[in-house]
Amino acid sequence: MKYDFTSVPDRAQRGSTKWDSVNGAKPDAIPLSVADMEFPTAPPIVEALKEVACHAVLGYTHATDDYLEAVQRWMARRHHYLIRKEWIVNTPGVVNALGLLIDAVTKPGEGVIILTPVYYPFDMAVLAKGRKIIYSTLLERDGYYTIDYDDLRKKAAAPKTKALLFCNPHNPVGRVWTREELQKVADICCDNDLFIIDDEIHHDLILPGYTHTVFATVDPRLEQRIAVCTAPSKTFNLAGLQGSNIIISNPTVRAKTIACGMLNLQMDLNIFAYTACQTAYNQCEDWLEELLTVIDGNAKYVEAFMAEHFPEIRVCPLEGTYLQWLDMRGLGMTHKELKQMLEGAQIYLDNGELFGEAGRGFQRINLACARTTLEKTMARFQAAVQQVRAGWEANGKPVHQTLLPGVSLQPFRYDSADGEKQEFAPPLAKPTLLVFSRYYECSLCRATLAMLRAAYPLLCARGCEIMVILQSPLDTLRAAQKSYPFPLIADPDKRLYDRYNVFEADGVVQMLAGDTLFGVVAKHVRRLLDTDFVNTIATALDGEPADEQGPRETQLSAFVLVEKNGTVAWSHYGKTITDLPTPKEILKHL
Repeated sequence: MKYDFTSVPDRAQRGSTKWDSVNGAKPDAIPLSVADMEFPTAPPIVEALKEVACHAVLGYTHATDDYLEAVQRWMARRHHYLIRKEWIVNTPGVVNALGLLIDAVTKPGEGVIILTPVYYPFDMAVLAKGRKIIYSTLLERDGYYTIDYDDLRKKAAAPKTKALLFCNPHNPVGRVWTREELQKVADICCDNDLFIIDDEIHHDLILPGYTHTVFATVDPRLEQRIAVCTAPSKTFNLAGLQGSNIIISNPTVRAKTIACGMLNLQMDLNIFAYTACQTAYNQCEDWLEELLTVIDGNAKYVEAFMAEHFPEIRVCPLEGTYLQWLDMRGLGMTHKELKQMLEGAQIYLDNGELFGEAGRGFQRINLACARTTLEKTMARFQAAVQQVRAGWEANGKPVHQTLLPGVSLQPFRYDSADGEKQEFAPPLAKPTLLVFSRYYECSLCRATLAMLRAAYPLLCARGCEIMVILQSPLDTLRAAQKSYPFPLIADPDKRLYDRYNVFEADGVVQMLAGDTLFGVVAKHVRRLLDTDFVNTIATALDGEPADEQGPRETQLSAFVLVEKNGTVAWSHYGKTITDLPTPKEILKHL
């Protein structure tokens, strides 16, 4: 090859977001998570940036005609998309553009559809702007994903749904949507007057045998109802320069987007971003062609490795991007156990739950690295799985139950303020409502306990008992027990939470996006800064690993009604931190 795709750059101690996020990693543990490449930058770009640094005045800079023409030529040559220079709006990254466009084409409280699992900043962009996230889950069969058009059509028809936030090619599932698929989506959006915010940041990264179609080109009706978000950042690994080209043919939407940028005090790009993009598009197409062969080879390598050693792992076909989506549910671990295994083996991928609940049990691996890096990672992975299975063989596989209606609950031992080492096992004296809350010091937990205390006489009248499980030590609950007529169970090690799959929130958005809290967020997201709930957000955003010695700040709740014979009659696993059933909802199941 003409270019270097075999070296392994050492990015430690250089401020790399990806590398520095790996706390306590060994020097040879290369993170294959965040979507930037482990390859040297294309030489023409490096030389062009040197020239700017040596000879230019590094003052305020705007896009020149030469720059805009380079973008025009690239879109025409690589994507058969003819655009005008005035359609191009520069923003410091596509994620930034998503927020500006949501502001420009929707109003607070209106709905934005997202096809999940999807790149996690999509959720945050909608939430941060006070809009309602409307999820439409992709259909998955044997690792291959398609769009659920019936569900999309139903949700697009809702009166307050105003936009579709679309990923093309799709991250993380690796699909390159066909023209026929895009046409079906276009029909739904046009019929329901939805604006399409089209993230095409990976549109240059298309593997052999597949063809990318710019969404805006499938139907002339889209010209006035779409913004195509592009950037050289993924293609040429220039994310640190923060420059994007957002193509908006609708003059009103374009003007609103520019105005929203000004209201956010957003100015022009930095001088190096313009130079790097222009050079990449004019001089580095051969570098990209070599890169695609490397990505394709790495994808085939991982697929072959899993087929040989772990056929129970489904490798989703990679059509575009350099991000491979692995379905690891066949290993028989919860997504939490999977994460613990990987990090314990110094393997750092992107955990699937980051991309939404539909991603639990999946992992996303970044293939933009030297083959030797992938080989080391796969060897570690094989050893890690073997070690876990050896532990299961010696000590037994951990018991996990999701307590859905009809399931027979496995008995458990517990400590409560009324007495230690008791057992919950059928036959029970009464039907019992098991409540998995958070920890006693939590204001949300206290509110849940107060609600249960108020509802307790009604539940007792229906012949039901209550037991509340908390991530607090026994001494704390002994002091609190006098305030409640039902037993408080201490589970500071989170043993029962893990046993019955009462998981934590998968991210900040999942904590915030519930219906209960959405009303606050939609009116003014910054109001959250005046509440103690911000501490929970800060913990979730903190780069430090979670402290398993204390309560889990992102813990979700669960309510489980168990019949006297131990059968689950009803259960409610919270999807967000405020997703709690009302007393009326509980009573109707008794």
